[in-house]
Amino acid sequence: MKIGVISDIGLMRNKNEDNYLINQEQGLFIVCDGMGGHKGGEVASQIAIDVIDKYFQGNQDENQVTMLNKAIELANRVIWTKGKEHPQLYEMGTTITAAFLDNDQLTVANVGDSSLYIIRNDNIRKVTRDHTLAQQMVSDGLLPHEEVRASTYNHVLTRALGVEEEVIIDNFTEEILPGDFVMICSDGLSDMLDENEILSIIHTDKEVDSITCELLDQALQKGGHDNITVILMRL
Repeated sequence: MKIGVISDIGLMRNKNEDNYLINQEQGLFIVCDGMGGHKGGEVASQIAIDVIDKYFQGNQDENQVTMLNKAIELANRVIWTKGKEHPQLYEMGTTITAAFLDNDQLTVANVGDSSLYIIRNDNIRKVTRDHTLAQQMVSDGLLPHEEVRASTYNHVLTRALGVEEEVIIDNFTEEILPGDFVMICSDGLSDMLDENEILSIIHTDKEVDSITCELLDQALQKGGHDNITVILMRL
């Protein structure tokens, strides 16, 4: 497996509130996006990474979904408690998309709007579902799907780690084939590039590191309104 990763502050932010984890030995890959506009967004995303990484180091006897969910639930409680105890961190939060790769099986957990895509041959498919008000409006029949990216409600999260004592996690299990690409990214990338643009960049003859840099460059050229983090794996 070849892996490329990049995290950039973007063109409009004063700090990078994204954090990520790559633990190839354990098969664990995570992107967290601290909630913009909330105090301590970068603190929340780092706590999530640290708590989940430590949990996986000490627990290897459970199934993949159980491990991911227990680790994320623990991270949620730690962030929520710290926010309650420290007024300067009140209402801090973070998204999370975590993937656990075991041979040809990919187990995914997500809260918020960081995304995971599988690119196979000439197709790109978004596995995760965004927990935003815009997506909820689509589900309720109040907003056409094609208007989501332009909607101001597309950046209003309906779920995040640390904002409530309990958290609801979405899970997905996917079979991975040789030659597949798996990409996890914060919305700083997915807001700037649509799926066809991502696919055209990935389908080049460049190395994975170079493709990752090209994804970042194109997102910056389109405005770079947010922090941008990308983990790209080629199986």
